[in-house]
Amino acid sequence: MPANFTSGWLGNGERAWHGMGVVTDGTLPAREAFETADALFAVEKRPLYYLSEGMDGLPTEHFAVVRTDSEALLGIVSKQYEIVQNDSLLRMAEFIREEVDMDCVIVLSNGAKVCFTATLRGAETDIVPGDTVKRRIVGYLGHDGKTGCGAKFTNIRVVCQNTLTAALSESGAHSSITHKNGANNNFDALINSIDVARQDFVTECELMREFSQFSITNSQFNDFVDKVYNIDEGQVFRKRDKITAAMNRGYGVEFNPGTLWTAVNAITQVETSTRGTTAAKGRAQFARGTFGLGAQISKRAFAVARDLVTA
Repeated sequence: MPANFTSGWLGNGERAWHGMGVVTDGTLPAREAFETADALFAVEKRPLYYLSEGMDGLPTEHFAVVRTDSEALLGIVSKQYEIVQNDSLLRMAEFIREEVDMDCVIVLSNGAKVCFTATLRGAETDIVPGDTVKRRIVGYLGHDGKTGCGAKFTNIRVVCQNTLTAALSESGAHSSITHKNGANNNFDALINSIDVARQDFVTECELMREFSQFSITNSQFNDFVDKVYNIDEGQVFRKRDKITAAMNRGYGVEFNPGTLWTAVNAITQVETSTRGTTAAKGRAQFARGTFGLGAQISKRAFAVARDLVTA
Protein backbone atom coordinates (compact mmCIF):
# COMPACT_ATOMS: atom_id res chain seq x y z
CA MET A 1 0.00 0.00 0.00
CA PRO A 2 1.43 3.40 -0.94
CA ALA A 3 2.80 5.18 2.14
CA ASN A 4 0.88 2.80 4.46
CA PHE A 5 -2.54 3.95 3.19
CA THR A 6 -5.31 1.50 4.17
CA SER A 7 -8.57 3.37 3.58
CA GLY A 8 -9.81 6.92 3.46
CA TRP A 9 -12.15 9.64 2.28
CA LEU A 10 -10.93 12.67 0.32
CA GLY A 11 -13.19 15.65 -0.33
CA ASN A 12 -13.49 18.54 -2.76
CA GLY A 13 -12.76 16.30 -5.74
CA GLU A 14 -9.04 16.30 -4.84
CA ARG A 15 -7.43 12.91 -5.30
CA ALA A 16 -4.31 11.96 -3.37
CA TRP A 17 -0.99 11.42 -5.12
CA HIS A 18 -1.40 7.64 -4.64
CA GLY A 19 -4.86 7.60 -6.31
CA MET A 20 -6.50 5.60 -3.50
CA GLY A 21 -9.49 6.23 -1.24
CA VAL A 22 -13.09 7.38 -1.80
CA VAL A 23 -13.15 10.80 -3.45
CA THR A 24 -16.26 12.99 -3.37
CA ASP A 25 -17.10 16.47 -4.58
CA GLY A 26 -17.34 19.07 -1.83
CA THR A 27 -17.00 18.34 1.87
CA LEU A 28 -18.91 16.02 4.22
CA PRO A 29 -20.06 16.26 7.85
CA ALA A 30 -17.44 14.79 10.16
CA ARG A 31 -19.31 11.59 11.02
CA GLU A 32 -20.14 10.80 7.40
CA ALA A 33 -16.51 11.48 6.46
CA PHE A 34 -15.25 9.07 9.14
CA GLU A 35 -17.78 6.41 8.14
CA THR A 36 -16.88 6.71 4.45
CA ALA A 37 -13.21 6.29 5.37
CA ASP A 38 -13.98 3.17 7.49
CA ALA A 39 -12.36 5.00 10.40
CA LEU A 40 -14.78 4.25 13.24
CA PHE A 41 -13.58 0.75 14.07
CA ALA A 42 -13.02 -0.12 17.74
CA VAL A 43 -9.78 -1.32 19.34
CA GLU A 44 -9.07 -3.43 22.45
CA LYS A 45 -6.11 -3.94 24.75
CA ARG A 46 -5.53 -7.66 25.28
CA PRO A 47 -2.92 -9.41 27.47
CA LEU A 48 -0.01 -11.06 25.72
CA TYR A 49 1.21 -14.59 26.57
CA TYR A 50 4.24 -16.61 25.54
CA LEU A 51 4.49 -20.36 25.04
CA SER A 52 6.88 -22.49 27.08
CA GLU A 53 7.59 -26.14 26.28
CA GLY A 54 5.13 -28.40 28.05
CA MET A 55 3.20 -25.51 29.58
CA ASP A 56 0.23 -23.39 28.72
CA GLY A 57 0.74 -19.79 27.70
CA LEU A 58 2.42 -17.71 30.38
CA PRO A 59 1.44 -14.06 30.96
CA THR A 60 3.76 -11.16 30.14
CA GLU A 61 3.80 -7.54 31.26
CA HIS A 62 2.79 -6.41 27.77
CA PHE A 63 -0.53 -6.02 25.99
CA ALA A 64 -1.63 -6.08 22.37
CA VAL A 65 -3.74 -3.33 20.81
CA VAL A 66 -6.09 -5.16 18.44
CA ARG A 67 -8.58 -3.86 15.87
CA THR A 68 -11.74 -5.75 16.79
CA ASP A 69 -13.37 -5.93 13.35
CA SER A 70 -10.32 -7.41 11.58
CA GLU A 71 -8.32 -8.79 14.54
CA ALA A 72 -5.30 -6.91 13.17
CA LEU A 73 -2.48 -6.40 15.68
CA LEU A 74 -1.78 -2.65 15.75
CA GLY A 75 0.78 -2.29 18.53
CA ILE A 76 2.35 -3.61 21.73
CA VAL A 77 1.82 -1.52 24.88
CA SER A 78 2.27 -1.49 28.64
CA LYS A 79 -0.27 -1.97 31.42
CA GLN A 80 -0.51 1.81 31.90
CA TYR A 81 -1.54 2.42 28.28
CA GLU A 82 -5.04 3.91 28.02
CA ILE A 83 -7.02 3.13 24.88
CA VAL A 84 -8.50 6.14 23.08
CA GLN A 85 -11.16 5.10 20.60
CA ASN A 86 -11.56 6.58 17.15
CA ASP A 87 -14.89 8.14 18.06
CA SER A 88 -12.88 10.48 20.31
CA LEU A 89 -11.08 11.76 17.22
CA LEU A 90 -14.49 12.14 15.61
CA ARG A 91 -15.65 14.16 18.63
CA MET A 92 -12.69 16.45 18.11
CA ALA A 93 -13.70 17.02 14.49
CA GLU A 94 -17.32 17.62 15.49
CA PHE A 95 -16.28 19.96 18.33
CA ILE A 96 -14.59 22.31 15.85
CA ARG A 97 -17.24 21.94 13.13
CA GLU A 98 -18.11 25.66 13.30
CA GLU A 99 -14.45 26.50 12.63
CA VAL A 100 -13.57 24.13 9.79
CA ASP A 101 -14.57 22.28 6.62
CA MET A 102 -13.49 18.64 6.43
CA ASP A 103 -10.90 17.80 3.76
CA CYS A 104 -10.10 14.13 4.32
CA VAL A 105 -10.02 11.24 6.80
CA ILE A 106 -7.23 8.68 6.45
CA VAL A 107 -6.56 5.24 8.00
CA LEU A 108 -2.92 4.09 7.95
CA SER A 109 -1.22 0.73 8.50
CA ASN A 110 -4.46 -1.26 8.90
CA GLY A 111 -5.63 1.16 11.58
CA ALA A 112 -2.45 1.78 13.58
CA LYS A 113 -2.97 5.49 12.91
CA VAL A 114 -6.06 7.52 12.02
CA CYS A 115 -6.12 11.20 11.11
CA PHE A 116 -8.31 13.88 9.61
CA THR A 117 -7.49 17.13 7.83
CA ALA A 118 -9.82 20.12 7.82
CA THR A 119 -9.48 23.66 6.46
CA LEU A 120 -9.95 26.51 8.91
CA ARG A 121 -12.70 28.86 7.81
CA GLY A 122 -11.38 32.37 7.43
CA ALA A 123 -7.85 31.03 6.94
CA GLU A 124 -7.81 30.64 3.17
CA THR A 125 -6.46 33.45 1.07
CA ASP A 126 -4.95 34.38 -2.28
CA ILE A 127 -1.40 35.68 -2.05
CA VAL A 128 -1.94 37.05 -5.54
CA PRO A 129 -5.19 36.45 -7.49
CA GLY A 130 -5.47 32.73 -8.24
CA ASP A 131 -2.60 31.65 -5.98
CA THR A 132 -4.38 30.28 -2.91
CA VAL A 133 -2.88 29.22 0.43
CA LYS A 134 -4.94 27.38 3.07
CA ARG A 135 -4.44 26.83 6.79
CA ARG A 136 -5.43 23.39 8.00
CA ILE A 137 -5.81 21.46 11.22
CA VAL A 138 -4.75 17.82 11.37
CA GLY A 139 -6.21 15.67 14.13
CA TYR A 140 -4.45 12.36 14.68
CA LEU A 141 -4.67 9.29 16.89
CA GLY A 142 -2.28 6.35 17.16
CA HIS A 143 -2.94 2.75 18.17
CA ASP A 144 0.62 1.57 17.48
CA GLY A 145 1.92 2.13 21.00
CA LYS A 146 4.19 4.95 19.81
CA THR A 147 1.91 7.66 18.43
CA GLY A 148 -0.18 9.71 20.82
CA CYS A 149 -3.22 11.86 20.12
CA GLY A 150 -3.05 15.42 18.95
CA ALA A 151 -3.95 18.35 16.76
CA LYS A 152 -1.46 20.20 14.56
CA PHE A 153 -1.92 23.33 12.48
CA THR A 154 -0.27 23.14 9.08
CA ASN A 155 -0.59 24.02 5.39
CA ILE A 156 -0.25 20.33 4.48
CA ARG A 157 -3.17 18.11 3.45
CA VAL A 158 -2.47 14.74 5.06
CA VAL A 159 -3.24 11.84 2.71
CA CYS A 160 -0.63 9.21 3.70
CA GLN A 161 2.09 8.39 6.22
CA ASN A 162 4.60 10.65 4.47
CA THR A 163 2.40 13.73 4.60
CA LEU A 164 1.45 13.01 8.23
CA THR A 165 5.15 12.84 9.09
CA ALA A 166 5.76 16.10 7.25
CA ALA A 167 2.88 17.89 8.96
CA LEU A 168 3.87 16.75 12.44
CA SER A 169 7.51 17.73 11.88
CA GLU A 170 6.64 21.35 11.07
CA SER A 171 7.00 24.10 13.63
CA GLY A 172 3.82 25.83 14.76
CA ALA A 173 0.88 25.40 17.10
CA HIS A 174 0.59 21.79 18.26
CA SER A 175 -1.29 20.16 21.14
CA SER A 176 -0.82 16.53 22.08
CA ILE A 177 -1.55 14.00 24.80
CA THR A 178 -0.25 10.53 25.62
CA HIS A 179 -2.25 7.34 26.09
CA LYS A 180 -2.28 7.53 29.87
CA ASN A 181 -3.21 9.81 32.77
CA GLY A 182 -6.79 10.44 31.72
CA ALA A 183 -6.22 10.65 27.96
CA ASN A 184 -9.93 10.38 27.24
CA ASN A 185 -10.67 13.48 29.33
CA ASN A 186 -8.18 15.79 27.62
CA PHE A 187 -9.43 16.17 24.04
CA ASP A 188 -10.83 19.64 24.57
CA ALA A 189 -7.29 20.91 25.21
CA LEU A 190 -6.31 19.86 21.70
CA ILE A 191 -8.16 22.78 20.08
CA ASN A 192 -7.09 25.54 22.47
CA SER A 193 -4.49 26.93 20.07
CA ILE A 194 -6.82 27.33 17.10
CA ASP A 195 -6.98 31.15 17.33
CA VAL A 196 -3.21 31.38 17.67
CA ALA A 197 -2.80 29.15 14.64
CA ARG A 198 -5.11 31.35 12.59
CA GLN A 199 -3.11 34.41 13.62
CA ASP A 200 0.12 32.64 12.62
CA PHE A 201 -1.47 31.94 9.25
CA VAL A 202 -2.48 35.59 8.78
CA THR A 203 1.09 36.68 9.60
CA GLU A 204 2.54 34.20 7.10
CA CYS A 205 0.16 35.34 4.37
CA GLU A 206 1.03 38.98 4.95
CA LEU A 207 4.68 38.04 4.51
CA MET A 208 3.90 36.14 1.31
CA ARG A 209 2.10 39.19 -0.07
CA GLU A 210 5.21 41.22 0.63
CA PHE A 211 7.13 38.67 -1.45
CA SER A 212 4.65 39.14 -4.30
CA GLN A 213 5.21 42.92 -4.28
CA PHE A 214 9.00 42.72 -4.07
CA SER A 215 10.34 42.96 -7.64
CA ILE A 216 13.75 41.46 -8.35
CA THR A 217 16.13 41.66 -11.30
CA ASN A 218 17.88 38.69 -12.89
CA SER A 219 21.00 39.55 -10.93
CA GLN A 220 19.06 39.68 -7.64
CA PHE A 221 17.41 36.38 -8.49
CA ASN A 222 20.81 34.75 -8.99
CA ASP A 223 21.98 36.18 -5.65
CA PHE A 224 18.83 34.79 -4.02
CA VAL A 225 19.50 31.32 -5.44
CA ASP A 226 23.13 31.50 -4.27
CA LYS A 227 22.01 32.30 -0.71
CA VAL A 228 19.43 29.52 -0.62
CA TYR A 229 21.89 26.89 -1.86
CA ASN A 230 25.05 28.39 -0.26
CA ILE A 231 26.79 28.70 -3.63
CA ASP A 232 30.27 30.21 -3.51
CA GLU A 233 31.44 32.71 -6.14
CA GLY A 234 32.64 30.90 -9.25
CA GLN A 235 31.11 27.58 -8.17
CA VAL A 236 29.23 25.66 -10.87
CA PHE A 237 25.60 25.07 -9.84
CA ARG A 238 23.94 22.55 -12.13
CA LYS A 239 20.37 23.30 -11.08
CA ARG A 240 20.58 27.01 -11.96
CA ASP A 241 19.20 26.64 -15.49
CA LYS A 242 16.26 24.54 -14.28
CA ILE A 243 15.43 27.01 -11.49
CA THR A 244 15.75 29.97 -13.88
CA ALA A 245 13.36 28.24 -16.30
CA ALA A 246 10.87 27.75 -13.46
CA MET A 247 11.26 31.41 -12.51
CA ASN A 248 10.45 32.51 -16.08
CA ARG A 249 8.00 29.84 -17.25
CA GLY A 250 7.07 27.75 -14.21
CA TYR A 251 3.74 26.91 -12.58
CA GLY A 252 1.90 30.07 -11.48
CA VAL A 253 4.43 32.50 -12.97
CA GLU A 254 1.55 34.29 -14.69
CA PHE A 255 0.20 35.46 -11.33
CA ASN A 256 3.06 37.81 -10.44
CA PRO A 257 6.19 37.42 -12.61
CA GLY A 258 9.55 38.89 -11.71
CA THR A 259 8.98 38.95 -7.96
CA LEU A 260 10.44 37.36 -4.88
CA TRP A 261 7.27 35.25 -4.55
CA THR A 262 7.89 33.79 -8.01
CA ALA A 263 11.50 33.08 -7.03
CA VAL A 264 10.40 31.17 -3.92
CA ASN A 265 7.87 29.23 -5.98
CA ALA A 266 10.50 28.43 -8.64
CA ILE A 267 12.77 26.75 -6.09
CA THR A 268 9.80 24.98 -4.50
CA GLN A 269 8.73 23.67 -7.93
CA VAL A 270 12.17 22.29 -8.75
CA GLU A 271 12.65 20.73 -5.31
CA THR A 272 9.19 19.31 -4.62
CA SER A 273 6.92 19.09 -7.68
CA THR A 274 5.98 15.66 -9.04
CA ARG A 275 4.30 17.01 -12.19
CA GLY A 276 5.61 16.03 -15.61
CA THR A 277 7.65 13.03 -14.46
CA THR A 278 7.41 9.24 -14.43
CA ALA A 279 5.60 7.38 -11.66
CA ALA A 280 8.85 6.05 -10.19
CA LYS A 281 10.57 9.43 -10.28
CA GLY A 282 7.41 11.04 -8.96
CA ARG A 283 7.41 8.79 -5.88
CA ALA A 284 11.05 9.58 -5.18
CA GLN A 285 10.46 13.30 -5.68
CA PHE A 286 7.39 13.17 -3.45
CA ALA A 287 9.41 11.65 -0.60
CA ARG A 288 12.24 14.13 -1.12
CA GLY A 289 9.89 17.10 -1.33
CA THR A 290 7.70 16.06 1.59
CA PHE A 291 10.16 15.19 4.32
CA GLY A 292 13.61 15.09 2.70
CA LEU A 293 16.17 17.54 1.39
CA GLY A 294 13.69 19.12 -1.03
CA ALA A 295 11.43 20.17 1.83
CA GLN A 296 14.40 21.64 3.71
CA ILE A 297 15.52 23.69 0.70
CA SER A 298 11.98 24.96 0.10
CA LYS A 299 11.77 26.12 3.73
CA ARG A 300 15.17 27.77 3.42
CA ALA A 301 13.98 29.67 0.32
CA PHE A 302 11.09 31.05 2.36
CA ALA A 303 13.44 32.03 5.20
CA VAL A 304 15.91 33.80 2.87
CA ALA A 305 13.04 35.67 1.23
CA ARG A 306 11.73 36.71 4.64
CA ASP A 307 15.13 38.10 5.55
CA LEU A 308 15.24 40.10 2.31
CA VAL A 309 11.90 41.87 2.84
CA THR A 310 12.45 42.49 6.55
CA ALA A 311 16.06 43.70 6.29
